Amino acid sequence: MTDQNEAVVREAYEAYCRGDVARMLEFVAPDLEWTYLNPAFEDPEPETCHGREQLQWALERQAGQGLVSQVEEIAANGDKVLVVTRTPGIDQVRVRQAEDRNYLVLTLDQARIVKMHACKSRDEARSLAGSA
Repeated sequence: MTDQNEAVVREAYEAYCRGDVARMLEFVAPDLEWTYLNPAFEDPEPETCHGREQLQWALERQAGQGLVSQVEEIAANGDKVLVVTRTPGIDQVRVRQAEDRNYLVLTLDQARIVKMHACKSRDEARSLAGSA
């Protein structure tokens, strides 16, 4: 199952990196729980959104700012998948500086992304994903 989850996430992010948000969203459960870090704060507390539509809005807003992400790392551990992306220029539009990187842990169920959790660092993401 770990290999399948990694493949699903890899395919979803390949679509996203090509700018195909609609294709990426096909891998996301309609009732997605998305915990994000508000870009307006240097040390944000996690906030939670629900539903695929809110994720779509955020991804389209980022694309509208001319920001394009590149996947640096994907590593699965059971139903959890760690994702590290680099988005050149993103630190210019957010207060929290992270070398233009985002660290996420996705939870999958039946080949669908059901949870996304943004982390402040690679170490935090690895801990949440249960990987070394």
